[in-house]
Amino acid sequence: MSLHDRNLALLDDHAIPYREVSHEAVLDYPTAHAVRQRFGLRGVESKSLFLRLKGGGYAMLVTLEGERADWAQLKALLGARPSIASDEELVELTGCVPQCACPLGHAEDIALVFDEAIFRHDYLIYSPGPPERTLEVATADLARLLPRLPNRVLKYRSD
Repeated sequence: MSLHDRNLALLDDHAIPYREVSHEAVLDYPTAHAVRQRFGLRGVESKSLFLRLKGGGYAMLVTLEGERADWAQLKALLGARPSIASDEELVELTGCVPQCACPLGHAEDIALVFDEAIFRHDYLIYSPGPPERTLEVATADLARLLPRLPNRVLKYRSD
């Protein structure tokens, strides 16, 4: 099952409404902004970073466009020093395309680190795998979904 299919199944299985749009590949924020305007997408753009943990393991940091990672906080949360994983690791372990990491639908041994700032907005916009697709999901529904995931989910504060 593709990452895209896993994302849609995850949302459908938990009765999470979403809006999906198809468009040109989005691999940067200017293109993402153009797509958001063209389709009238609401909400904020996600920024997902795939992290390798010293000593083994991986995590996906899910924050907002323009936010910088707080490496000390991430180390404290994850219990190991994180670094950005290689593009090869991203593709092999998540099925994501470089510059288009997806926040959900990953193997349960990949921890998910969600920025609490996301939940101060009504909607989150993210790619469910292919850079030619975008999902719009209400953050209230996302908050309801996270505790139901098999992944370890950690709260992170970007501010």
